[in-house]
Amino acid sequence: PPGGLKSEAYRALSGTGTVPCLRLDDGSALPESTVILAYLDDKFPAQPLLPGSAEARARALLLVRLGIDGVIAPIVGLFHDLSAGVPTAQATALERLTAGLGRVEHFLADDGCAAGPDFTQADCVLGPSLMGVGAFAGMLGAPDLLSRHPRLAAYAGRVAQHPAVAKVLGELQAAMAANPLPG
Repeated sequence: PPGGLKSEAYRALSGTGTVPCLRLDDGSALPESTVILAYLDDKFPAQPLLPGSAEARARALLLVRLGIDGVIAPIVGLFHDLSAGVPTAQATALERLTAGLGRVEHFLADDGCAAGPDFTQADCVLGPSLMGVGAFAGMLGAPDLLSRHPRLAAYAGRVAQHPAVAKVLGELQAAMAANPLPG
């Protein structure tokens, strides 16, 4: 967006100032990843991001929730706590992230995609969030954090090859390069 993600223009567009934010065909903006994923399922029913059976949908949505609460939230919380000067920010984030990664790994399918053989909303959430683990684990004094979870690390490598995830990861890497962390 013009002015960048921290600009008033972006805040005005998104309404929340958060990422991601999708501009809809009518020009309005739709923030929040889970809402965007539900919208995409409705907009493109021929290419669903949720499996057909109730059980498979439940597994995919469980992994979405675990990814948001156990991976994304600790990373976001780290930066919030660091900016607030919380002295235990890194230790708290590492503890929360380690527990979250363990929960995700517990429910992760053994091969293929997160919730089974098909690409789902879980992969849309976990692919980029696991890149965040790799990018920020060094700040926590645990650069090997993802490799401590071998099934999750193997999955991260597989999902990064999916065209949709690869595109998002490329965009995230470009954004991080253009906006390096201080220090």
